[in-house]
Amino acid sequence: MLATVCLTNFTAVVFFNPILGVFASELEQEFDWSRASIAAAITIGSLAAAVLSPPMGWVVDRFGGRWVIAAAGLTMAVALGALSGLQALWQLYLFYAIGRGLSMSAVSNVGFVAVSNWFIRKRPMVIGVVAVSQRIGMATLPVYAAVVISLAGDWRAGWLALGAVALVFGVVPPALFIRRRPEDLGLRPDGDPVPAAPTEGDPPAGDAEEDFTLREAVRTRAYWFMGLAIGLLMLTGGSINFHQIPYLVDQGLEGTAAASIVTVFSIVGAAGGLAGGFFATRVTARWTMVVSLVGMAVGPLLLLQTDSYPLALLYAVVYGVFFGSTVAMNQAIYADYFGRTSLGLIRGSFQPVQMVLNAAGPFLTGLWVDEVGSYDLPFLVFTGCLLAAAALLFFAPVPRRPFAAVRGG
Repeated sequence: MLATVCLTNFTAVVFFNPILGVFASELEQEFDWSRASIAAAITIGSLAAAVLSPPMGWVVDRFGGRWVIAAAGLTMAVALGALSGLQALWQLYLFYAIGRGLSMSAVSNVGFVAVSNWFIRKRPMVIGVVAVSQRIGMATLPVYAAVVISLAGDWRAGWLALGAVALVFGVVPPALFIRRRPEDLGLRPDGDPVPAAPTEGDPPAGDAEEDFTLREAVRTRAYWFMGLAIGLLMLTGGSINFHQIPYLVDQGLEGTAAASIVTVFSIVGAAGGLAGGFFATRVTARWTMVVSLVGMAVGPLLLLQTDSYPLALLYAVVYGVFFGSTVAMNQAIYADYFGRTSLGLIRGSFQPVQMVLNAAGPFLTGLWVDEVGSYDLPFLVFTGCLLAAAALLFFAPVPRRPFAAVRGG
């Protein structure tokens, strides 16, 4: 399960923001499209994910993620093939929206829910490992696409190369190996031995979780504060991930140098994901994420001061390590708060808000830069958003249910 979800989350990166960033200058030059109009593809794709997330959450809770992820991987490969024949802006919006919507809602999110169902005690570390697979994708796939484009002398070849990745890693492995929960196979979370049947009146097992329904979750302060905090994170992270390469080029770095900064940022982010998982097993995902958000807030300020490769490297290391930890804990925290039974539905119910924020960030930032010619105000706003997200989680304690409610008494 873990290995398969790592492969599928690696594949999900083919529609992440840095990938479109690789194609942005090529599309600007060939079609004379503005940066904001290209970034709008991310906006439309994120809105598609917002629409798809609630039903995908219900499906993964009920049936598991096996065929959801496999079918999404196949559709993403087809969409990438269609992007290789791009001739008009509406085609970019249509095919990128299909691919990004499925990448976020049916591959990345469903993958994290699927693996969260298989682990409880080890969940933060396991989520950190899955997050590393995405960071590896972020580190390698933009460079992979850029190298293919350079060797072929045609950006269209880059889309086809990414489509091959989706076919190889995103279709067959999930169809063969993903299952809903260990209990469906007579197993236990974390690989624990199956215990003797409990007798009436026995307390819950030591690793048991308090499983909330969606109706119960929405009555807690934690549901709203945590959902908004992750929304602010998605607004900021999505915006910076798309605009960092164009920004660094504007600051005087060559295109290959700017792409290498994303590689460093992603590699460091992988280490941050593992570090976040390690600390979360000791101090909880919530507190690890609060500290990581505060550290991440320094990143946009460093980016504002970046006008050379050494300063860009400093930004990549500082922002990358905290970003990696934050993204990993963002995936673990819902299960820590609300349990496994309705995890997909509870996560999916707030994702329309989060995806709208993720959709708005890159587009609005592109509009501002097209009009004003400066990233100063957006980057300052991003720092404020990250600090606000940390404050929201600080005031969002994990809710508890009475023992009688857990047992149905």
